[in-house]
Amino acid sequence: MNRINNYFSLLAVAFAVLFCTSCELEYTPMNSDPFRVALSLSPFALNQFEDGYSFVVGDKTATTPAELQAIYRDLGSTEMFVRIATKRHKTYKEDGVTLDNTVDGKEDENANVHTFDQAIELCKIAAGLDIPINPEIMGAYIYMDMDKQQEPRFEEYPEIYALQNGKEWSDLSVDEACTVMEAYAAFVAEELLTTGCTINNWNLGNEANFGFAATGKGISDIKKYTGSVFSVWWLKENIWKDEARVLAATKKGVLSAYDKLGIDAANVKFSTHIATVVSTPRATVSFFKTLVENGYKVDVAGISYYPSASSMAVDRWDMLTRTVVRINHELKVPVFIAEFAYPSGKMEGPFAGWNKKLKNYKHNQHGQAEIYADVIEWGREYGLAGIRYWAPDYEKWYAMSMFEFADKKGTAKEILLNHKELIGGSDESENEGE
Repeated sequence: MNRINNYFSLLAVAFAVLFCTSCELEYTPMNSDPFRVALSLSPFALNQFEDGYSFVVGDKTATTPAELQAIYRDLGSTEMFVRIATKRHKTYKEDGVTLDNTVDGKEDENANVHTFDQAIELCKIAAGLDIPINPEIMGAYIYMDMDKQQEPRFEEYPEIYALQNGKEWSDLSVDEACTVMEAYAAFVAEELLTTGCTINNWNLGNEANFGFAATGKGISDIKKYTGSVFSVWWLKENIWKDEARVLAATKKGVLSAYDKLGIDAANVKFSTHIATVVSTPRATVSFFKTLVENGYKVDVAGISYYPSASSMAVDRWDMLTRTVVRINHELKVPVFIAEFAYPSGKMEGPFAGWNKKLKNYKHNQHGQAEIYADVIEWGREYGLAGIRYWAPDYEKWYAMSMFEFADKKGTAKEILLNHKELIGGSDESENEGE
């Protein structure tokens, strides 16, 4: 994220001039399903518990992942989440205890977080708590997002790796990549479903603005980020068309697992989400339209929305509302906020640039809770399928977390203590359980 901040001053001006005039569209609400409140264990939670963390929410204390997720459920969560990289197992240093977070000679906090083994563990927790889980097939070895295209690696899956026929991933044609990703997705889906968990929604890719399974690797930042403003056509022709084909193959693989296991997939939905900080509403709609035109139609259009981050948009609330309404109007699908967070104080570390204030929402606990409630209230009426507050229990998410940390103990902030009231929709929740 930090690498792209230098582009934003220029692009924000262009965005404001070209696209910030309010466009009034006839509004047609597209979400008829119960609103999804995806308050879930973060991908980092399991490692934190292994390291001795505990979490206090009011008069309850969680010392295991299942206990914390049960608290989230009691506070209104409707589903869990798991992000899955192609790395299969954790790696340890010579002592066999300390995690080895070195990947290709570099330290990376994601090295032992999104493993396949962790996905199985989280699915078992979901099954035990009888709560649905939303898996994300990331299509990368340990991590990908709008700023990072990383190739998947399949050496830990011999039968899948054999489909590469000795070629490096970068040497595969799009058709060959589709064959491998379809087989991998079938394997992942079958293994996850076999745990007994319920999966109603699948997400493919993470902030996939510029590729999935490294379809956009090697393309310069300036081409990617200026393309969202000045040349959506270039993104269509050079990234999105191929990306759609690989996403479609991945979806096909997932569905084959349901068929093999005899599980009804009629109501299973697929989504892909992109980052709004590097996209205009027009470009976002064009992205999802291009996916449809090339064989991959989402049932839910996903977005990341971080109001305090640097962004192309001058008015980040207006950008959200116009993006959602325009997707509803032009694509006839609801929108899911796959990642959202707002700071309750000053952001630090790698997120030190994420200190922008939105309107009157202060960077304190009340402001953090208030914007979350207002986004949900607006979204329930205007076409949102739901929202996921990102990494609520991650200490290194700094002021964005829903907890304050001291000595490996997280104490719930206002946003979590009052979560049931903030999310509203009590009548809907009661009806859903009938």
